[in-house]
Amino acid sequence: MLDQRSPVRWTVPLQEAPTIADVGVGRHGITSLTDDWCLQDLWSVHLYGYTGELEVQGAVLPIAPGHVSLVPPGVATRYRYRGEAVHLFAHIRLPDTADPGARAELPVMLECGADLPRIRDRFQTALEFHTRLPQLAQAELWSLLCHLAGREASRYDDALGLHPAVRAAITRIESRLREPLSVATLADHVGLSHNHLGRLFRAQLGTTVVAYIRSRRLARAHHLLTRASLPVKAVAPMVGFRDLQSFNKAFRRAYGVPPTAARNGVMGQFNRAER
Repeated sequence: MLDQRSPVRWTVPLQEAPTIADVGVGRHGITSLTDDWCLQDLWSVHLYGYTGELEVQGAVLPIAPGHVSLVPPGVATRYRYRGEAVHLFAHIRLPDTADPGARAELPVMLECGADLPRIRDRFQTALEFHTRLPQLAQAELWSLLCHLAGREASRYDDALGLHPAVRAAITRIESRLREPLSVATLADHVGLSHNHLGRLFRAQLGTTVVAYIRSRRLARAHHLLTRASLPVKAVAPMVGFRDLQSFNKAFRRAYGVPPTAARNGVMGQFNRAER
């Protein structure tokens, strides 16, 4: 769950993908148990694997494994460690925007909770592909930030009127799009029968479980193809399609164009920008 206790919050622009200045693994607390930081023109995003404290704007916030922090440019921070401290970090530039609909308000410290595997996967993919496929790394960090913003907007409560089992199933689907998924395993995970979960999806989302899974896989594929310009044959297994022909057919049915057209459109934009 998100940590609603964080007294410090930021307005985060999310209209465009971030530009990555650096992403990596930080190791601290070896020679000193305190560090002071202030990045003048970069946002910092940290995924923590240690216990400590973050001091920012007069507030002292606990750090624990599975917490994420977000700090904007020009904000001074102090970290206190209790020994060797390891975390994943990204230093990024976020293009500002005057569009209020492209902004999100987020607390400085958040708890990943059940979303930790998904968030960690986004971070690790960005780290792995930062130098080889920078567009993919950008897309992964953008997806991570948008996911956190979506969580904050809904606050994982009943504001949207979703049954808890439906919300749990959606979370499971989002974190395992590249893996085999069946209605039976989802139903078992949320503690309902196959038929009961299906009825809830139709009543609350207007679709079947299978159709929902497929739509989310294709939406993720579209995001990767248009933001990261990856090869189609690489994207298909990343969103759970083992057969390229089936992926091509499903994508065309959903978006009216084959995956290659979506990808080539973006590549054309990149090429024009380079010229």
